[in-house]
Amino acid sequence: MAVLLTNGKHYIAHSSTGAVIKVSDRKDAQDFRTAERAVRQKQKAPGKCAGFYCMDTGMEETEPGARKAAAAKRKKFSAKDRLAVYRKTEGHCYLCGEFVDFDSFEVEYHMPISKGGTNGLDNLYCSCATCNAIKRDIYPKEFMEKISQIFLYQMQKKYGDSLDWKVAYRLLEAMLDRKREG
Repeated sequence: MAVLLTNGKHYIAHSSTGAVIKVSDRKDAQDFRTAERAVRQKQKAPGKCAGFYCMDTGMEETEPGARKAAAAKRKKFSAKDRLAVYRKTEGHCYLCGEFVDFDSFEVEYHMPISKGGTNGLDNLYCSCATCNAIKRDIYPKEFMEKISQIFLYQMQKKYGDSLDWKVAYRLLEAMLDRKREG
């Protein structure tokens, strides 16, 4: 299993001098090992990595053809479309709310292409590189469940003995349960 940066046709690699380069052959691609490392590479070289996204080869092995089909359906968005997507959230990541510079925002599919989403503007949102890498191609509901689970677990580890946390935990759990049912 490897984590690569690709645009569906090329891959990101490093030359012998350490410069960021694009290669056509997947076996020459840089294995970043984690999505976080790949995102850091995109942040270090945004110009050379523009239009590239993380690809986990482990997923590709478990779902043959899923990435290839998704890449085939993805489209390169015009400057006008990118501006419209960016303005929808006034330059803020629609997942975490952080402000994202226009030059570094990523177009996020609310409903992933691989799950039947479209390239229509109603399915596209402004996202920061970190959230885009974390969400990848899961359903929005599954993403929110996972983020909630991580948050509750980490807070429980840190503040488990605190009375304030015990009250907050019960309120949050009840709220999440209602959301799951409705």
